Amino acid sequence: MTTNLNKQGFDGPVAWDTARTRSALLRWTLWHLAKFLGWVALWWGALYVTVVLLPVGAVVFMVVVLCAFAVLARLALARLWRFRRMRRVLQVYPWRQQSSAVRLTKGKEPVFVLPNPDRPGETVSLKGTVRWVSAARKGFDGDVWYAGDPRFACVIAKPDLTAVSYAAQPTAYDSRTSPRRKGVSPEARRRARAIGARVAD
Repeated sequence: MTTNLNKQGFDGPVAWDTARTRSALLRWTLWHLAKFLGWVALWWGALYVTVVLLPVGAVVFMVVVLCAFAVLARLALARLWRFRRMRRVLQVYPWRQQSSAVRLTKGKEPVFVLPNPDRPGETVSLKGTVRWVSAARKGFDGDVWYAGDPRFACVIAKPDLTAVSYAAQPTAYDSRTSPRRKGVSPEARRRARAIGARVAD
């Protein structure tokens, strides 16, 4: 596996150049596709039960169930759309290794605390995904691998490339926020723009 985990900044081969990275992203995609299709199948099954099998009095309850399945399917589809952004990050940034990066906030939400690539002595926090909650609660202090710039967006995984997830700063893609302007080197700007993130001139 061609990684150079201990260098700082942007040195080393990009994460996408390793077969294990591509396999991990494929597994992530298939898992979320299966979840989406599963919720859609459950929605159609619940609709069939509602229309064909249940008495009229049970329809109100089943409408709530149908709405819940529709929301869950929509959330799964939204996660699938992250595939494109994740792939772009992996094609632009190398893997890095960071220990004790997973923390819990006072509100019991997981965050990733990662070094600023332009100033390694400083750290940047990224909001973690739900799947990292249990790891943070158990006091997970092992290494995580991450590709990206935590000031914009990162793909984060455990060293065996399981538990792959995506995290991004709101300022990177949300046009309702002001893009990051200060403390960004020319190379960091170039890479951020290559993944479609917003950077002020």
